[in-house]
Amino acid sequence: MSKVSIVECTSYDYTEVKRALDITVEKSDFPNVKGKKVLLKPNILSDSEPEKCITTHPEVLRGVIRLMKERGTAEIYVGDSPALQKKDFKPTVCGIYQVCKEENVEWVDFTLDPITKRLPIAKHKVAVAKILDEVDMTISLSKFKTHEFMFATGSVKNMFGLMPSTKKAAQHVRHPARGSFAKLMAGIISISKTTYTFMDAIMGMEGAGPANGDPVKVGKIIAGKDPLAVDIVQAIMMGYDPLKIPIIKSGLENNISDISSIDDIEYPLFNANDLIMKDFKRIGRNTAANFDEDSESENLQRPAPEFNHDKCIKCKKCIDICPANALTLKDNKVALTESKCIRCYCCHEVCPVNAISIQH
Repeated sequence: MSKVSIVECTSYDYTEVKRALDITVEKSDFPNVKGKKVLLKPNILSDSEPEKCITTHPEVLRGVIRLMKERGTAEIYVGDSPALQKKDFKPTVCGIYQVCKEENVEWVDFTLDPITKRLPIAKHKVAVAKILDEVDMTISLSKFKTHEFMFATGSVKNMFGLMPSTKKAAQHVRHPARGSFAKLMAGIISISKTTYTFMDAIMGMEGAGPANGDPVKVGKIIAGKDPLAVDIVQAIMMGYDPLKIPIIKSGLENNISDISSIDDIEYPLFNANDLIMKDFKRIGRNTAANFDEDSESENLQRPAPEFNHDKCIKCKKCIDICPANALTLKDNKVALTESKCIRCYCCHEVCPVNAISIQH
């Protein structure tokens, strides 16, 4: 069994956030952090305004930092690497860097001298932030969001950000099928030293996540020591069958969790099954059953992205991130070579003006 605490929290007022965080750790198996070096890993897909709900809210980070200090943590580091990271990146728009400065903790640039790790499960090497070798544990600060490619993002996938910048996009070429990509996530979480997860579900994202969906009020903080169990709770609340979420299915099959079934979750407070959001706008309502195929052709069964040229601002972020080199700027419009497209939807994630859509 694994405890997952679901605590009501209806605003980002610091006092309310800290109260909710304190309750979560009291009601679940929070690790002993006294004297430890700890990496806090928020979700910073892009440096966006907090109200867009793309990133972990800075007040959640502030609350976790102070909670760690109260419990005697020796050293606290904060870091993530966005999909397209510029030199000397600091997350100022989302407010996370300011919180690091105000709380006197170190912001870590994951692109500086990354190290190489061999992944279990996926069974190949990847580049990850060197801070991973310097800390005793990692704590995930994930965000309650949908995901066009994997249906839901969450605590396990949050650790994909340990890979620096565009090195993440390249993994989509190696793992184009959802089942294969889920195994990659299982491998990364296995080396991440993740000992606890806080999920910011005060405001989440529904619809075309993880970057171009709609903010939605959930009013909760979800937490527990097992990131897969926290992701199962998120999936249930979103209205999914958790076993149709690729990362959850792969995680259970590859034993990355303390639980062997979605029924092995203990709820000391709210039960996720009583909190299902019936009108929540999910991804892949009719296609989720096909995700577990690992064949190279599985990705071609998915729809290719579509481009709204009237919305497009020609920033070329979609072209820069495309790992398959399927996008070019032709006649001042983004052009897709559909035969090259691997349907990873990285272009959709980084578009700042929602000019790219996926028609499931």
